[in-house]
Amino acid sequence: MPSDKDLFSEEESMVAMSFGDHIEELRTRLILALFGLMVGVIVTFIPPLNLGKRVITQMEGPASVALSKFYAERSRLRAEAAKKEAALTPTMEAVIAADKFLAALKSVAPKLELPDPDSLKEQTITLPLRIDESSMITTVTQSAEKRDAIITLGPLEAMTIYFMACVVTGLVIASPWVFYQGWAFVAAGLYRHERHYVKKFLPMSLGLFLTGVLLCFFGVLPVTLSFLLEFNVWLGIEPSLRLTEWMSFATLLPLVFGICFQTPLIMLFLERIGVFTVEDYKKKRKIAILIIVIAGAVLTPGQDPFSQCLLAGPMIILYELGILLVGRQVPRSKRMTAEVP
Repeated sequence: MPSDKDLFSEEESMVAMSFGDHIEELRTRLILALFGLMVGVIVTFIPPLNLGKRVITQMEGPASVALSKFYAERSRLRAEAAKKEAALTPTMEAVIAADKFLAALKSVAPKLELPDPDSLKEQTITLPLRIDESSMITTVTQSAEKRDAIITLGPLEAMTIYFMACVVTGLVIASPWVFYQGWAFVAAGLYRHERHYVKKFLPMSLGLFLTGVLLCFFGVLPVTLSFLLEFNVWLGIEPSLRLTEWMSFATLLPLVFGICFQTPLIMLFLERIGVFTVEDYKKKRKIAILIIVIAGAVLTPGQDPFSQCLLAGPMIILYELGILLVGRQVPRSKRMTAEVP
């Protein structure tokens, strides 16, 4: 620990650095972060990799699978309903003129040896109309149009979504550099003995961000979409997903999850530098949960409460994990007392 004189000199330098110097530091870090983001976006445009197109294809996967399951289940239910209706339909017979029936057969198979249709005038052939009562009648199914595709309603919609996917992918690629710039800006406002936390927490911060992104992409999005489509099944409405709405939801929500997964680390960092204690986190638990629920409603791109709960639930769990993490550490006051010679 530095002496009181060192802390006083550092405090004077930090005060002198405030306002204009801090704003200049923020501007520099933002420019560097944007430069890294630009490099990441350029990587997504490289033809051999073509990461932007791959990301869009990967994000369309959960939507296509959910739509396929929806329409397959809907077709099954309609087939069962048709069978039940056919079972309740009374038996009916079709009476066909024999000469016309033979004429139709000759048009289909001219080489087939059949009697002259004129010799069978005024004679008829009786066939049952029930499919299950005659082996001569089979169902003919028309080829259904593919219904598992995402639609676009504007000429520029696909291009806009493609560039948005490239920007988000570039941000994930450049996330180590971007996170470094963010923590470097925080370190500029800390005392010298507190800056080692930045080096310690930076790898964990990056790991939590990537964990949140992957968890949302592979776990939350498919479950959310399947749950929402169940309402269409219940209401009997055929869904069709628009590219802009789905891709905005599928690209922004993983980023929100990745940022929110920083909660335990930020809580520990604020305790390490003496801003909050574990008792403060416990006392403000109700307020924190309220803020988390409101943030879940604001940050999630969708308007449904299910995606809000999928974000708020893990955040509340992470807040509790943050309390446990901070509680297992030696309190800052005792740590400072033990380090004083």
